[in-house]
Amino acid sequence: MTGVDREDAKHSVEKGWSFLIDSVYDRLSQCSSAFVSTVKEKYGGLRIYVGGIDDETQDFLDAIEEKSYTVCEFCGKPGKPRNSGWIKTLCDDCVRK
Repeated sequence: MTGVDREDAKHSVEKGWSFLIDSVYDRLSQCSSAFVSTVKEKYGGLRIYVGGIDDETQDFLDAIEEKSYTVCEFCGKPGKPRNSGWIKTLCDDCVRK
């Protein structure tokens, strides 16, 4: 797999989503042609842009993106999108910081 490596991907977003990124990279390691081109946060959700994958793997990525809307970006606890000028998915504790 070429492109953005796992550690660079984790540094592209907050640490609360690290386990989501790990699950994506674990899944992609089974696809010889897969590569990650971009990892970022957008509108409170995790975005991972990947090439060289099949429809089943794309469905998995879509599910990870949906899950990111329920996980605090900062600590990994359950969260929800919050809009304070910039949409971030946060838990109750992190929104108060």
